[in-house]
Amino acid sequence: MVLFLSQGCKVFHGSLHLFHKKNSPTTFNQDDLDQLFKMGFSYLGVPYRIGGTDKNGLDCSGLLFAMYESNSFQIPRTTSQQLEFGFPVSINQIQRGDWVFFSNQSGIINHVGIVSNIKKDSILFLHASTSKGVREDELLKGYWYNSFVKVIRPFKQIKF
Repeated sequence: MVLFLSQGCKVFHGSLHLFHKKNSPTTFNQDDLDQLFKMGFSYLGVPYRIGGTDKNGLDCSGLLFAMYESNSFQIPRTTSQQLEFGFPVSINQIQRGDWVFFSNQSGIINHVGIVSNIKKDSILFLHASTSKGVREDELLKGYWYNSFVKVIRPFKQIKF
């Protein structure tokens, strides 16, 4: 699989194995997740901005990118690339830190969030909403439940 990553005007072209090496740890521990969410929740209320990756504005994949980048982890930048950057997980095995993906009415996957909290009857996820900015929402109800497509457990790749 070939990936094209864009950061500003630069384009990176490479293979998926550049992001995930066989000998690297594949999952995030609780300390990693605590640090990721410390950064993620610092973005609450930041407005949506297509292509955004900072406090001036974030899109959904940019939120994840900023959370991981600030903690020296490397992940792909776009939702379509992030969709392939982990192991598929069934919804009944979902954990904090897993990525959840959603599609629009035409079936195109166009949104990503990260599972922030799991309670007895609810799964909360952090994401950048186009209408309300960075916020936490419930996965198992309403719009998000109806547009939910896939969950993955992301690879752990330390930035080099």
